[in-house]
Amino acid sequence: MEQHPTEAAEGGAVPRDPDLVQELLASVRFAPLWLGPRVVLGWFWLEAGWSQRHGRGGAAIAAGFGEPLAVGLMLAGIALILGVLTGPAAFSGGFLSSSLAAASVVLPSALVFATVVWLTLTWKTAGWIGIDRWLLPALGMPWRSGELFEAWPQRERRRRNGRQS
Repeated sequence: MEQHPTEAAEGGAVPRDPDLVQELLASVRFAPLWLGPRVVLGWFWLEAGWSQRHGRGGAAIAAGFGEPLAVGLMLAGIALILGVLTGPAAFSGGFLSSSLAAASVVLPSALVFATVVWLTLTWKTAGWIGIDRWLLPALGMPWRSGELFEAWPQRERRRRNGRQS
């Protein structure tokens, strides 16, 4: 597929992603495709964190670092299952699972890594079948504010103007 340059804010050309990549990463039509890996990985992380927390884990518990890492892994698993902030949950869960080495016990490390990368890249649509469908528009994206924060400056302005009157 051919890449078409688009104009950047500074006036320079920025290469555009191929159409297939754009579709896979940003189209909600592919949300069902990401549902399966998201829920399975979330379940494995929840289970791995639970077993680490209850003493069936490895040496990280003995070193004193296992408890917070296991709780974080369980929270990342729950977030993935529910579809809450899927991209950050996948990234942090991938980091924690590599720290605990829990993922290599449950799944092959390469498969976990690939799934984490894909879920992190598809952060806008991987949680569409989940709470992200409503949470992301409410919170906003890095390039625009969400519904919760759009009204905030207006309320602050009215409050300040009310004090000055």
